Amino acid sequence: MNSTPSTRKNNLTKSEDPNMIFFDPTLIEAARNIYRKYYSLGVSANSQPMGIVINRDSHRGQLAFKNKPVLLPRECFIPIGQIEADTY
Repeated sequence: MNSTPSTRKNNLTKSEDPNMIFFDPTLIEAARNIYRKYYSLGVSANSQPMGIVINRDSHRGQLAFKNKPVLLPRECFIPIGQIEADTY
């Protein structure tokens, strides 16, 4: 057997600013679609979602109403600011 660790494609990149993370554009697009579907349903909520928790492999996600939700190993949190931004 080969004992070298497997290499996985990482879907995020850190910038010079430690608080800024750039995600794979396909993850941003999937998060935008989830966000749009939520608002197209006309759900009246008392609070706005803080972001989307999304699986990096399946691109399935859900709205997060806390700023720092608990994530599973293949999930990432994309803040609303990056989802609503016009340019990425």
